[in-house]
Amino acid sequence: MFGKFFRGQYSLSEAFWKFSVFGLFCCAGISRILMTGLKQTVGYDMNYINVVLKNISLISMNSNAFAWMCFYTASFLAVIIYSIICVIGMYNTYKEYEKSKVLAIICMILTWGLVYLAIKTSMYS
Repeated sequence: MFGKFFRGQYSLSEAFWKFSVFGLFCCAGISRILMTGLKQTVGYDMNYINVVLKNISLISMNSNAFAWMCFYTASFLAVIIYSIICVIGMYNTYKEYEKSKVLAIICMILTWGLVYLAIKTSMYS
């Protein structure tokens, strides 16, 4: 399924709505939920580097915070990787779409905006 999207073999509407909008929304939402769990576990520390440094030390490690940190970090990396796949897949779909290049360009611009919002929403802040 993702291979077909990556190669641009879906229609523009299906690629945009199904993979870009819905996929990025789900990835960012899961990452945001895990970030909230991590924040609650570490007492709402605003600096991610402090959270990492406090929880990789064997002396002061909180096992719950360490687990949340691992899950959040994995989900954030998944958002980054999915964003790259999404941009490449939409670009390949854009190249194959022949009906209206203006509509394809609009979908590419909106995809870049969605990628920006997904990454910004998923960042620890």
